[in-house]
Amino acid sequence: MKKLLYLVFILTVVSCIEEPSFEEAVENTESLSDYSFQNFNFETSKKVNLSIQDYNTTPAKYELYYLYNGERQMLGSYIKQTNGLNVSQWLPSSVEDMHVLKSDAGGTEDYLLNIEGSSANLTIDVNISSAAANSNEGCFDHLYAVNSNGDFFTIDVSDDAFNPTDLSQLEGGGSIANALDQKNGIMYYNVNKTLYAYDIANGTFTVKHNSNPFNGSYPRLEYKDGFFYMGNKELLYKVNAETNDVVAEYTINGFINNSGGGDLAFDSAGELYLACFSGLYKFTEIDDTNKTAEIIRISAENFPFQLTSMAIDRQDRIFVGTNDANSNLIQISKEDGAYQIVKTFDKKINDLTAWRCETTDLSQQDSDNDGVIDELDDYPNDPEAAVDTYTPSALGMGSFAFEDLWPLKGDYDFNDMVIGYRYTNVLNSKNKSVRFIMNFTIRAVGAANHSGFGIELDVNPTLVESVTGHKTAGNNTSLNAKGLEDQQDKTVIIVFNDSFNHMKPATGAKFINTDPNETKVTPFEIEVVVEFNNPIDPELIGDAPFNPFIFSSYDRGTELHLAGKMPTSLANESLFGTEYDDTNLAAGKTYQDSNNLPWAIHIIHEFRYPIEKARIDQGYNKFVDWGLSQGTTYRDWYGDNSGYRNTSKLYFIN
Repeated sequence: MKKLLYLVFILTVVSCIEEPSFEEAVENTESLSDYSFQNFNFETSKKVNLSIQDYNTTPAKYELYYLYNGERQMLGSYIKQTNGLNVSQWLPSSVEDMHVLKSDAGGTEDYLLNIEGSSANLTIDVNISSAAANSNEGCFDHLYAVNSNGDFFTIDVSDDAFNPTDLSQLEGGGSIANALDQKNGIMYYNVNKTLYAYDIANGTFTVKHNSNPFNGSYPRLEYKDGFFYMGNKELLYKVNAETNDVVAEYTINGFINNSGGGDLAFDSAGELYLACFSGLYKFTEIDDTNKTAEIIRISAENFPFQLTSMAIDRQDRIFVGTNDANSNLIQISKEDGAYQIVKTFDKKINDLTAWRCETTDLSQQDSDNDGVIDELDDYPNDPEAAVDTYTPSALGMGSFAFEDLWPLKGDYDFNDMVIGYRYTNVLNSKNKSVRFIMNFTIRAVGAANHSGFGIELDVNPTLVESVTGHKTAGNNTSLNAKGLEDQQDKTVIIVFNDSFNHMKPATGAKFINTDPNETKVTPFEIEVVVEFNNPIDPELIGDAPFNPFIFSSYDRGTELHLAGKMPTSLANESLFGTEYDDTNLAAGKTYQDSNNLPWAIHIIHEFRYPIEKARIDQGYNKFVDWGLSQGTTYRDWYGDNSGYRNTSKLYFIN
């Protein structure tokens, strides 16, 4: 059996494993092997040390995020300590700034920090209004929902139950569009040509206007600063809320595939978003001179549902509803359009709008007495846990992509095994780790070799209480009583022994999700939970993405790691320096050839990996330039920027 050839880069990818019976290793890789990538490890992320000096004495929560293509990438939260906060965070190499969103009893404030080298520093002076803030009876974030049957109800989004509360039937009939003037406590909704106003405090209905620019019903309605934003397909109107006069008319440019359905919503920073049948969009320019509105699509493809509504809550979470008799409430990521169904209702949702509580309106109750009020506590009833931090982000996933013929030369399509990952570090009120959650998704297997997948953490095994959730049905690995791999010096976790135990090629297919002419296979998800004996310093876990690797399902010692990562105690080191491998353990060079090409890559975003037999540089035009520059140019080479991709060479699983 051929030995595994692994090429792991910093990518979010789907991969495949190839067997000699299907194909021999490809020798014609001159467009890559003719280049020398000396002293480069193909890393796409960087470690940033964040220091916050906060002179306020009130309890607070810091939420960290950065912007990617204008969109927020949420990194998670920390609780303010006595003097502020000192943590390290992993970010894409291309990111030059990060944000700190501080919330306390006095309100919420967003700070922009410039990253200088590997550091970002922030000083927050005493805020008089914050220090003197008084709590009150509290508030809960909720959505107002309407439908064409005249149903009117709220949805509580302050917890994961998303409980609905029925209100009175809409006066005038059913509606497919609503919007909220929160300052004045008025919810507006449209019924054919009539715009109604619902007084929230009094529970009364009145007619606001008897005409609109569409001369009938329309699906998109939003309110901001005294103006309505009304839309349908490529048309957008800005209308004075009091006079009903149209102050501007715009043609929306930038739709892909379909402009139907959906809704409009502003986020907390005043940015306007649009969600419709073909995906999530953001407005990048509204030109009053040319009467045009430019949008860019954040989603990669059309949504697999008929979306009819959208609202953005205080935490900048996007919620949408589907056009079904039993509508789904769906949360969508502002970063990449990723989505998840959070609730199914027994009625239709035709439109949504969000009531956003001010921080000063929130209850100061601390149910678990851990020093963190419930509103700022991700675990309000668990005194041992308080907040979550994420790598790469709350909804997004990173990727590992492997070439499995190491130490032989591969075909560099990096799809022999593709695994998505997200790490969640659960912290207590002192910002100590109480558990570590690893979510993995097997996205693609583009070869016939059988491979397992594991990950090594830096944390001392004596600090680990248990590991659960792994899929280790196989004959080539053994675990100790804690769930760690036996006979290892470090904390090594076997996630699965053999990908083919969980995913198989479709009938008549050779590969799994790498050949666009073959039937697609549903990706397989795994959640592994590491519990610690006692809360520990998060730094002890190590640096993301840690040390992931694949290994032969029949020869445990044949391991493939990312470039520069060390083998585990069970690796067969006699393979180093054979065939095309140029590993030098003493020099810290591992799993690279003489030109420094790796057999595995890591990307801190979701990665569209190449199709069968398409080299990575054929799918990504800037890959070679990025490598030759030692990572200083085209640091986002894997993105969908104009001219970066040849989509005919890339696999799209959804």
